[in-house]
Amino acid sequence: MIHSIRFAGSKFLNCTACLLLLVFQPFSFASERLEPLRLLVVPQYQATEINNSWGTVLKGLSEKGIPKIELIFAKDISDFEAQFLAGKADLIYCNPYHMVMAKKAQGYLPLLRDKKPLKGILISANNRDGEVIEDLKSLEGKTILFPSPNAFGASLYMRALLTKDMGINFTTKYVKTHPNVIRGVVRDEGQAGGMVAATYFAEADTLRDKTKVIYETPPAPPHPIAAHPRVDEATRELLTKAFIAFIQSNKEAGVSIQIPDPVRSNYAKDYQALERLGLEAFVAR
Repeated sequence: MIHSIRFAGSKFLNCTACLLLLVFQPFSFASERLEPLRLLVVPQYQATEINNSWGTVLKGLSEKGIPKIELIFAKDISDFEAQFLAGKADLIYCNPYHMVMAKKAQGYLPLLRDKKPLKGILISANNRDGEVIEDLKSLEGKTILFPSPNAFGASLYMRALLTKDMGINFTTKYVKTHPNVIRGVVRDEGQAGGMVAATYFAEADTLRDKTKVIYETPPAPPHPIAAHPRVDEATRELLTKAFIAFIQSNKEAGVSIQIPDPVRSNYAKDYQALERLGLEAFVAR
């Protein structure tokens, strides 16, 4: 029996031909032009930085014969969430709790993630005049900077732990991006700030030396690349293999998108447990 697969809005392709291409040319695809898949990336950084880092990876994949993937952008986290909750993107790169939201809303399926667990961190400034924040008890009544309400390790999980588990009362201030957090802490816009370890250690040593880490969250599964269920199974498999192979042979490109050591991902194994953390009370709608 001959089956067929397709991208949304494209012509049907013969699956047998696709399988032969996978066997003899692992990352080739049919030569006819297809409508690009749309990839939406969580705006942890400015759009120009996202375009530079992800553009390198997508260009490399296209040179291997993978169907064209087009970057689309969100102006902020709220816009990002609105887009994937409405199913506007074929592919998303999202934080762990966004993966839970996307699965429930549209049935998005994780394809791959980095092997290293994600850790949220709280930082404070070194050598500040006046009171120095050395531990969590010192944060009672203070202002803490976060990139956005639903940034997982840097904000959502962190706020839940500080509030529910540690009973700390603090003032929340959102500054949109991770780079803004560390710069705001250094400028004394807040007495501490939430980030994730990967974005913190990506900053210049000269900036990080002005801060210190005062707390780490328990480890969690990191950000996945996920596909909308309208992207058929054969195409999801093709994309998963292609991303992993490209990153493994282009480590710097993998580092730039925070997936330096890619592995396959499965929702039940990696993300379903997050549904039981009770984070709904801390999600901003």
